[in-house]
Amino acid sequence: MTVLNDEHEAELTREALAWLARFSLGQADAEDSAALRRWRDTSPAHGAALAEAARLWRSLGKPVEELARALPEPAFRLSPQGARVSRRTLFAGGAAAAAAGVLAIRPPLSLWPSLAELSADHRTAIGETRNLALAGAAVSVDLNTRTSISVHNSEQEVAIELISGEAAVTVGKADRRIVVVAGNGRTTASAATFTVRHTRSGARLTCVSGVVGVACGGRDLVIKAAEQVSYDEDGLGEITRIDPVIETAWRDGLLIFRNTPLSAVIDEVNRYRPGRIILMDSMLGARLVTARFEIARIETVMGQIANTFQVPVTTLPGGVVLVG
Repeated sequence: MTVLNDEHEAELTREALAWLARFSLGQADAEDSAALRRWRDTSPAHGAALAEAARLWRSLGKPVEELARALPEPAFRLSPQGARVSRRTLFAGGAAAAAAGVLAIRPPLSLWPSLAELSADHRTAIGETRNLALAGAAVSVDLNTRTSISVHNSEQEVAIELISGEAAVTVGKADRRIVVVAGNGRTTASAATFTVRHTRSGARLTCVSGVVGVACGGRDLVIKAAEQVSYDEDGLGEITRIDPVIETAWRDGLLIFRNTPLSAVIDEVNRYRPGRIILMDSMLGARLVTARFEIARIETVMGQIANTFQVPVTTLPGGVVLVG
């Protein structure tokens, strides 16, 4: 049996944290997935370090000072090749202001809300949905999981700012213009039902019934029922036809997938549970899934995937799950 000293254990934990950071920041590729599996299987100590790293990621929801105390000097690296950040650096000039700012803007693994989300007028927790009535009940807004919005009222309009997450909006006869702002896009509607999803990569607008208009990057489009368009900092994409039943199934407590890559299924499931599911095999992620899951029983999804595709599923502390 190999006996490790504290310094070696701390180094393994830092390396494991670097791996999790790399995956959470979207910097990992198929080669990285294979390399992480090899690293994890190097020894039982490496596997234990990965479990400890997951626990520490979870602890980042507490003040940064607690994380710094939990790790020996130097603290941790942001990527396997990144620069180290020591406790002395973290606390220089104040209570970890710089580090806390970075973590608040882009929390690792999305384990807790950002500052913008925390400052929202309305926010849902993991797995929570909520209905709001606005503009004298002329507008009904359903908030999906992990969704944050702010509402700005003026004499001319009611503007709903979708900071993050997903909202389904039904507009009736309102006495003011109804606007939904998500990223650099602006959606307007009357007598319509539509959904808007806003993530780090951009936004997606889906018209369920009626007609909605969207403006982004100097271009305007009109979206009709069963149509969808995505946009980001580069502007509006092309209009596509979709199945509104699948897009809005979350309002009925369901997730429905039809010939969807497993990687996309896991991305979606991650929105409804604490922690993070990490796909370790890109080839596995390309396999197609047709399924119907109950959001209230979301933790059963990984078991179903494991049985269907005959792949290993490793559960770590903090809700981190490795698939493949």
